[in-house]
Amino acid sequence: MQPRFTERPLDTESKTLRAAGTWTGLQQTRVAVREFAFTVDEPEAIGGRNEAPTPMEYLAGAVDACLTVTIDQTAARRGLDLTGINTYSLARQDRRGLAGTADVQPYFHAYRLQVSVGTPETDPAVLRDFAAAVEHSCPAVNLLRDAHAGLTVAWSFADRTVAHDAEAACNRALGYPVPNEPVDAPVPVLTLQDADLATTPDDGARDGAPVTGERAAGGRA
Repeated sequence: MQPRFTERPLDTESKTLRAAGTWTGLQQTRVAVREFAFTVDEPEAIGGRNEAPTPMEYLAGAVDACLTVTIDQTAARRGLDLTGINTYSLARQDRRGLAGTADVQPYFHAYRLQVSVGTPETDPAVLRDFAAAVEHSCPAVNLLRDAHAGLTVAWSFADRTVAHDAEAACNRALGYPVPNEPVDAPVPVLTLQDADLATTPDDGARDGAPVTGERAAGGRA
């Protein structure tokens, strides 16, 4: 298969990221990054204190944030005006991997990343090319693809975003209930999925099972 990238990383162009973690008991960790600090926890039902999100929930939130940053930076480079960005992640993870009760991948095996972008741009070709460029340069998107996490990136472009639009679109697409209906949502100019994969052959990174409407209670990591 043709690789997605044509150049290798250069050490001279690479930045260094650091994070320090300290166990505070009962599966809880206090993390320090630069001048910031935050707590990572687990639900009480599996031995934590439920005082903060789980590691994998932070990871899902980091994916949302990473894509938002990449959209913002790519739009600035291309002169694309933005009126809003909303993201929503819905991932599936087999609990047996972390528990050690089955030899399955312990991380996400299916992941839908829903994106709503507000912009006055209406040319479908421009928007498709923009989405592909964002996916191609987003660190989190490529990390999930190379991890065979079953990633789908679902885009919606309209003149503006409204609260809960990405969340509602994601839940509706997968057959989940929609607890927060968006109000006065505009009609999308364009919707598409996996824009970069449509232009650049992938090495099988989407061989994970797609996210389905199936739901399982409890169990986090």
